[in-house]
Parts: sequence; structure tokens; C-alpha cells
Amino acid sequence: MGPPNKSNAPAIPASGRVDWSDLRVFLQVAESGSLSAAAKALQMSQPTVSQNIKNLETSLNTQLFVRGASGVELTTAGVQLRERALPMQRAAATIDSLSRDANDGLEGRVKIAAPDGILSFWMAPRVAAFQRMYPGITLSLDGGLWPGNPLMSELDISLQYEVPSANDRVVEPLATVHYAPVATRRYLEIYGEPKTHAEMAAHRWVHHAALKQQRETWDKRAEAALRLSAYNVETNSSAVIALAVFANAGLAYLPTFVAAMFKDVVMLGRTAAASPVLYLVYDPRVARVARCEVALRWIRQMFSAESNPWFQPEFVHPDDFGDAIPSGILSFDTRD
Repeated sequence: MGPPNKSNAPAIPASGRVDWSDLRVFLQVAESGSLSAAAKALQMSQPTVSQNIKNLETSLNTQLFVRGASGVELTTAGVQLRERALPMQRAAATIDSLSRDANDGLEGRVKIAAPDGILSFWMAPRVAAFQRMYPGITLSLDGGLWPGNPLMSELDISLQYEVPSANDRVVEPLATVHYAPVATRRYLEIYGEPKTHAEMAAHRWVHHAALKQQRETWDKRAEAALRLSAYNVETNSSAVIALAVFANAGLAYLPTFVAAMFKDVVMLGRTAAASPVLYLVYDPRVARVARCEVALRWIRQMFSAESNPWFQPEFVHPDDFGDAIPSGILSFDTRD
């Protein structure tokens, strides 16, 4: 693509015609190269991203992207708009940073995004202790289940299984989350305990449709057993998976810390099915804000492999957790 023709550059109209949120989405799509990748980065639905782009193209009366099978490419007008919008993005980030610094203290809001299962079963039971220590801080916890209606505060901290493409973020390996097949003792009393992957395939399964992170860490036998099984329950919610298992609905792949938190949950076999790494991701400026700094410290402590053997890089079977018992244990009665 040749150099843009400045005379044909789309004007960024006065306020009222173009919404900054549309420009923000446009810049993310331009960086990601696809609507789906941008939607994931922004924690929005793809239809919402498409509508933002459509709104912007309508406001400017020009086409900004050429859509193809492999993604999207900027048109000449799109390239020129990006050149004009990038300084606006940098200015917005600077203003946000100044605002943070001006309000630095142990009061205000901290937004944390994380997988819904991690939020529900590991972080949520520890929120009360954080509140007692820092009563002036409001936690906005976004599990991404409603991407079209995200929590409206700006994201401060993210826990994720994928390393972001943006190179201006701090990325720290936080924990290794070992997934293993589990069931309740009551389920095994009723249906029997499978001893092999082939026997597991014949059982009832509660399946997470979005369980795709770091596929290279998955045991091939576990994947084969899952493919051969008939799902009795399928969902994209980790909370639904766990609660269905607690209700004796079937087997499921869950993090091994669940076996430490719930005494009636039993791991099947001796090896992990998958061991993806969970990353802590944040803008380095966030670490200079007091309320975010204590939130980062809180997160690192709750995922410490030293006190939580289920988060160690090397797999530890629940039978070998010893005296390490998670705080904030929840109780469920799994009897019929």
C-alpha cells in the first residue's frame, strides 16, 4: 500500500458526530487485524465491535476496512484515520494516568478481569479479607461472561491464559493451573469409578465448550477421552461446570485446587490433563497507583505457589497437598 493521500484523509468531525468509543474500537481492530481478535482484546462481543465500526464508517461516510477470509485490512482512508486517532489515544492515556496519580491513595476503584472460574471459586472467597484490609477500595471483577455489557470502569489488571500482543504491558507468569478429571464421591458411589481414560469416556460428562487455552499442554489421552464421550451437559460457564459436578451430574475437567477446596470432590487418575499458565498482565503505570499496587500484591499472594502447591509448575496430586488448605473454603452437600 502506497503512502496515503493527505488530501483524501477523512476528517475527524467535531464532537457529536464521532464517539471516542468507536475510535477506540477502530484502533484495536486495526492493531489486531480481525474483528474477533479485537473483540477478545476489548472483552466485547464481535457483533458489538462490528456495530462500532459501522457507526464510525457511517459518521465519516467512508470505508475503513476491507474484509476478507483471513481478517481485515485498512483502506487508504483507514490508514489516514489511524494516523490521526493514535495521538488522541496517547493523549487519553496520559490524561487517565494524570487522573490516577492525582487520586493516588487507598480509595477508589480497581477493575480486574479474569476467567470466570478463577474469579468465582478462587478469588471471590478472598474478597472479604481484602475489604477488611482496604475498605475504601471498590473491586470491579469482570469474568467476561457478558462481553456486550462489560463493567464500565477502565481495566487495570488482567489475569489471562494468553500473552497479549501489546508490548507495553507487564506480563508475569502468575500460576500454573493444573486441570484434572474429577467427580464427587456420591457420583462415584452411584455410577462407579472409572480407572482408565477409556472407561472415563463411557461416563456422564459436564463439558466446558471454551476449554481451549494452551492446547499444547493437554494430555492426548485426555483429549481423546473427551472427544469420545457424550456430553450430558455443555456450557461456557466455569461456575455452571463446577456446580453441576457438585450436584453429581458427571465428570468434568476442573482445576485441582477444587479438590482442595471441596472435600467431596475426588480427582480421577494420577496425572493432570492439562497445565496452562495463568499470566498477570497490567500497564506498568498501574503499579505506581497505591490502590492498584495493593491489589497486585493481594493477587500475587493468593496465587503464591509456595503456600498453594496446586499452583506449582510441577503437578502435585491432591492426595499430596498435605496440610495446605485454602482459606475461604465453601461447603456444598453433594448428597441426593
